[in-house]
Amino acid sequence: MTAWGYDKKRDSADERIEDAVFSLMATTDIPDIRVADVCHGAGVSRSTFYRHFDSVDQVVKGFEMDLLANMHDINGYALKARFGLAELDPTPTMIRRMELLQERRDKIVALNGPHGDPQFIHKATVLMHDHFRDRLADVPGSADYRDFYLAFVLAGHHNVIQYWLEERPDTPPEKVAGVLNRLFYAPFFLDESRARTSPTSPFGEK
Repeated sequence: MTAWGYDKKRDSADERIEDAVFSLMATTDIPDIRVADVCHGAGVSRSTFYRHFDSVDQVVKGFEMDLLANMHDINGYALKARFGLAELDPTPTMIRRMELLQERRDKIVALNGPHGDPQFIHKATVLMHDHFRDRLADVPGSADYRDFYLAFVLAGHHNVIQYWLEERPDTPPEKVAGVLNRLFYAPFFLDESRARTSPTSPFGEK
């Protein structure tokens, strides 16, 4: 494990099989992807495929689990930092999240596409909801307001990322991280002078 997550050393056959599956996913639903077509695209035998994976679905789920595990590790480091005005700047952990997504852009776009895994967005949403809820746990105010805010902002968070990966992939991760941090955390600092003299927060009174 590295400082930012799993440094997974993978067999080259694993990588070729994964690449072939995601390439086929561009035009074919996951349950309809044939192992024979994967083997042809990966340049491996059927026996090699089954030495590494039980099914095409396992290839997809393995990628998802690895990506989400890396995101979870990054979130863990983010929680160690004190919440404050610095959140408005692109923090190292947010930049690393964006770099990870950019590195795996093609496969994430395929997962979110018409032939991908409709459950993936839900898994990612749950992961980030839990992280942001923990991140904001010490912010004064109503827990109910916080929950509604999280539901609202996470929808925008994922839409921004999807727009970036699909339409603006040349935008640097640092810039996207800065945009997301300001969109997400700005409500906490809209009235700094009031915040210094009042026990209230954007989420209502204590």
